[in-house]
Amino acid sequence: MVKRETQSRQALYLAEGGIEWAKAHLPANPGLRRGSLSFETGQVDILIELSEGEYIVTAKGLSGLAVRKIEERLQVENGTWIILGYQELHW
Repeated sequence: MVKRETQSRQALYLAEGGIEWAKAHLPANPGLRRGSLSFETGQVDILIELSEGEYIVTAKGLSGLAVRKIEERLQVENGTWIILGYQELHW
């Protein structure tokens, strides 16, 4: 049970890191639409959509058998990211 809880937290941290990765790369590459990163503890897949002037960034973190998925709605204002919405997605 402890292993499962650890993997679940790692998957969430990976997903949050995926959102931050997108925020770091979008200013230099506004056409970026996806990414994937691998680490010792797992991997994260990132999907970026542009809709009505805002970015919808979805990141799915995987660690062991655990999967956590989050979505942030973002907008850039004067070079600063504004978070319009944040949610953990369950499926």
